[in-house]
Amino acid sequence: MGGKNLVRTIMATAHDLLLNTVFFLMGITVLAGALSRILSEFGVVALLEKLLRPFMKPLYNLPGVAAIGALITFLSDNPAIISLSKDRKFASYFKKYQLVSLTNFGTAFGMGLIVILTMFAYGNVAATLVGLFGAICGSVISTRLMRRSVLKAYPELDSPAVPDYKEEEELEETKEETKKKEGVFMRFLNALLDGGKSGVDLGLQIIPGVLIITTFVLLTT
Repeated sequence: MGGKNLVRTIMATAHDLLLNTVFFLMGITVLAGALSRILSEFGVVALLEKLLRPFMKPLYNLPGVAAIGALITFLSDNPAIISLSKDRKFASYFKKYQLVSLTNFGTAFGMGLIVILTMFAYGNVAATLVGLFGAICGSVISTRLMRRSVLKAYPELDSPAVPDYKEEEELEETKEETKKKEGVFMRFLNALLDGGKSGVDLGLQIIPGVLIITTFVLLTT
């Protein structure tokens, strides 16, 4: 195609990926990060851990808080699980090998709500329920296989994902006392903005990989 056209195609492809793909993913990670921080701030994460532990442990051998990953990806899309796993309070419930398998668990439910509502609109209720059941079964199998493979290859990952979180928790308790004085609205606003900021950071980190690798793949295929 010639050097000039090649460069123009590369630039146009990268520009399109940045606007239509990366910013879309960043939007998801920002919203997911904000939501996960709010859930952590107001004790929903700890509550879910206690309520869902009897169900999550036998099926997935994961902490109860992992259900939040399924819920967030179900409501949005797969990248939401990444920003959730970056939350240190959330990650403190996991061991390292469990945190790795969280990608298999969360992505099984990606865009679930959108797909289900679309299928309902076409009147395919039975097919939708079968698909949801299949997603659950698939998530159980893939999560357990991933965890077994990771633990077999890297036995050192059988350790807490956030080993020094107890020290951080002590600092958090001191901050909690300060936060409670601020009021519910300020705590909500601060958690919303802090969580959104972590989503922006994650969105920026994925830009080089998406642009470079995807552009190369598109050009070669």
